[in-house]
Amino acid sequence: MISKAKIRKFTEISVKIVIVLLGVWILYKKLFHNQNITQLWTDLKSSVVTTNNIILTLLALLLVPVNIYLEGIKWKFQLKPIENISNWKSFLSIFTGITAGMFFPNRMGNFLGRIFMLEKGDRIKAAMVTIVGGMGQMIATVSIGLIAAIFFVKKHLVLLTISVILIVVLLLIMYFNIQFLKYFQFLIPKKFKEKTKEYFEIFSLYSKVELLKILAISFLRYFIYTFQFVILIWAFNIPLTYFKAMIPISLTYILMMIIPFITITEIAVRGSVSILVFEKWLIINNISTSYGVMVFSASSLLWIFNIAIPSIIGLFLTYRLKFFRKK
Repeated sequence: MISKAKIRKFTEISVKIVIVLLGVWILYKKLFHNQNITQLWTDLKSSVVTTNNIILTLLALLLVPVNIYLEGIKWKFQLKPIENISNWKSFLSIFTGITAGMFFPNRMGNFLGRIFMLEKGDRIKAAMVTIVGGMGQMIATVSIGLIAAIFFVKKHLVLLTISVILIVVLLLIMYFNIQFLKYFQFLIPKKFKEKTKEYFEIFSLYSKVELLKILAISFLRYFIYTFQFVILIWAFNIPLTYFKAMIPISLTYILMMIIPFITITEIAVRGSVSILVFEKWLIINNISTSYGVMVFSASSLLWIFNIAIPSIIGLFLTYRLKFFRKK
């Protein structure tokens, strides 16, 4: 008779093999059977030719590990009430998280690649604390995006400004009182309420200082990520200053946050939204809309830098995932 330990080991190895094969297939389809990527290579060869353009592209690439490291630090802060992990392990968890995110709409499965890197911490609690970091990142995206909308619309400025301030203040109040999420336990059926109580109490374990640190890192990540986009816009010779580039970029990200997509269609969705927003902005600034194609290429290259490359690295780290524990 086969022991349970052997069955668990066989199952775990099988799941890891499936993850790697499926991940390779998705990335292969995305990178080698994609008309958008073909257009990107064409634009790269025609636009990124000068030393200055190449340096800008490399700088955008070099900011990727910085961005991932910051997300790792944020993840470590989020896990503090559950398990104390090293900076290095937290850093690696982000790669496996990005890889796992490929298999779900809007990359919502990101947390799965993280929680299965934990040695001892409760995985359900770890999954729930991703809400804290997610809310911090959402506040950064929404806040900057709404401020950008004021400059983009340029109508009803007083009403729009007041609305933006009220929304941002409301989000901050909710965030710094995140323990209110424990009251959502009323949605749990009665027979499970006692068992799930400790999971909802996790939100009460964060101090205001810890929440502030998570929020600060979220904003820092946002500005690094958007700066990568700005750098690539410059690399493709699009004539926009930092400020004028940030407005359509910030609007693009807030729209991407609410538009559903799957990994296979992500470049197309991201590129289409970018072009839609940028072309309108280019018209407002009396700049030729022909640069819209270059915006699409900059957006696609940003996806390769921040999603595709880390996903490939994450595939090589799949062996570190632990689906079963001895206890």
